[in-house]
Amino acid sequence: MTASPAPPVPKAATACSEAEMVEIFAKLREPAFRVTQLREFLYRKGVAGYDGVTNLSKTLRKQLAERMPLYELDAAGRQEGDDAAKWLWKARDGALIESVQIRVPGRLTSCLSSQVGCAMGCVFCATGLGGFERNLAAHEIVEQYLQMWGHSGEHSSHVVFMGMGEPLHNYDEVMQAIRTLNAPPPKGCGIGARRITISTVGIVPGILKLAGEQLQLELAVSLHAPDEETRARLIPASRRYPIREVMPAVREFCRKARRMVTFEYVLLAGINDSVAQARELAGLLQDLPCKANLIPFNPVAETPYERPSREAQDAFKAVLDAAQIPTTIRFSKGKSVAAACGQLRRERAPSA
Repeated sequence: MTASPAPPVPKAATACSEAEMVEIFAKLREPAFRVTQLREFLYRKGVAGYDGVTNLSKTLRKQLAERMPLYELDAAGRQEGDDAAKWLWKARDGALIESVQIRVPGRLTSCLSSQVGCAMGCVFCATGLGGFERNLAAHEIVEQYLQMWGHSGEHSSHVVFMGMGEPLHNYDEVMQAIRTLNAPPPKGCGIGARRITISTVGIVPGILKLAGEQLQLELAVSLHAPDEETRARLIPASRRYPIREVMPAVREFCRKARRMVTFEYVLLAGINDSVAQARELAGLLQDLPCKANLIPFNPVAETPYERPSREAQDAFKAVLDAAQIPTTIRFSKGKSVAAACGQLRRERAPSA
């Protein structure tokens, strides 16, 4: 006897279109305006589940939970540090995703992942060492923001796509997620475009496409070396998009978007931290509306790299300062929970 096929898993509210939600409410004999009521709470209030959607009746919430779960990702773990909280999510296919809430005085930032793993292969990055599994759907990206807010009760004012994955390698889903994050409630979360940053290793077609989006997004480009040879060693994917192509694309972004660009540069002792390399980097960045963000390497156990001395960091920065390029040394948040730049790796985190 042939077993009956399993019933289809219902779509989450975050994955449903407005028309799909209207249809679900209609089947429950509820008016279409209930969709707006649900979305008002989903995008404006920060709720962990249907229990928090208090503008709908308990009976209706129970019916909706059976037919249209609020979220798709399951919270699999959370680690609290002094300046950050790292969250682990389990997708329906079993994929594990990490995202982070980063705290600085007066600001909470959500660091979101755009992929399960990463195909860029950066040799100093824990995510890259784990390889690439798949792209995240737009609703899976948005859910990271919504669920961190709902479970923690802390509302992030800023979003950075600096978690797992290369955002411009998953361009369409990332942009759909950004439009939801940016749209005012009840369509989205109402986060200003200038408070959303996309970080890329330099996917040239994506940078050029982003320049035409007519959104005031922030762009961060991970350069990590001023010369092609060193950069190709550190970022294997850069062989396809060399510096000689990345820099004109960045200039085009600056011209069309009228935005300043941030160049991210992970400092690795004896690899890319010399004064000569700082001078070469200064030459690349001259006459660009940009700033440089120097990131002393955050330890990753499987790699042989080390963080430069503070003297080497300061000497590198001094060269850029002399070239009048605004430069900061970023001491990454989240190291206490392995959530700093380059440390996300799909590890199962203990519950807080």
